[in-house]
Amino acid sequence: MEIVKKNERKVMKPLLDWAFKYLFATEESKPNLIGFLNILLNPEAPIVDVQFMNNESLPAAQNLKGCVFDIICKDTNEDRFLIEVQTTQTVNIVDRIIYYTCRLMDRMGKSGSQWDYKDIKRVYSICLMNFTFEQDPKLRKDIQLYDIEEHKAFSDKLNIILLQLPCLKAESIDECNANYEFLLYLLREMQNGMKTTEQLKNEVAQTNLPQATKELFYKVLDTADVASLSEMDRIRYESDLKNYMDTMSCIEFATVKGEEKGRAEGREEGKAEEKNSIAKSLKAKGIDLTTIAECTGLATQEIEKL
Repeated sequence: MEIVKKNERKVMKPLLDWAFKYLFATEESKPNLIGFLNILLNPEAPIVDVQFMNNESLPAAQNLKGCVFDIICKDTNEDRFLIEVQTTQTVNIVDRIIYYTCRLMDRMGKSGSQWDYKDIKRVYSICLMNFTFEQDPKLRKDIQLYDIEEHKAFSDKLNIILLQLPCLKAESIDECNANYEFLLYLLREMQNGMKTTEQLKNEVAQTNLPQATKELFYKVLDTADVASLSEMDRIRYESDLKNYMDTMSCIEFATVKGEEKGRAEGREEGKAEEKNSIAKSLKAKGIDLTTIAECTGLATQEIEKL
């Protein structure tokens, strides 16, 4: 077994599918998830426990690389939480988030004429994106059903929280303000992979965060320590990391080539060629057609012909 010095220990990139689930979606890492939700939502009554739910009713999500419903769970009040991580930009992202949030609410329905909808609980859809999707992006957007005429929330049953990680401007942890900014800073620095476990722990230690929050961050970092993974888990992580790096490399290469061609031709055909080039590269890497369609906006029928 490889021995790694304490000051050289690396952390996993948490925004990868396998890594995020390992950090937050196992029985052992459930305290990490509870802390994650309490920091992001800051509920009046803190969440004390969650139960993971079967996500078979959201089958479309299972085939998307870089666009995965990582966690579906409920708390002791039966409120539902859908936590999604996206590392690559997708088309129609807002409509898709609304659709799957509503599907999660639909799962509460019961058959029969006697059901009176009283069992509908709150649904929270949290989408963590490692890109921006709008012209004037914000780090955090909290969305509910809204009464336009009365200028107030219509219902608190449907909640969407969008987090655009590139909008976090803090260059050091002491530039963070809200608790959720500290959490996003930690995830961003872990994803960047430039700091060791001990360096990140030292940054957390120097903050004025409550001790319980510090302990949560320490636990997340310990869980993410690559050197502490079993041999099988390390193989799983490294496989996921390789797929991620290959996909990012293909997209970056094809995008640059498409932009060069578009500038040289000065015509709309350059944009179409860029999409086709990206699709061809991803297809050659064995990426599934649904993911390629999400990344490029091309129809799966078009991709099949490439």
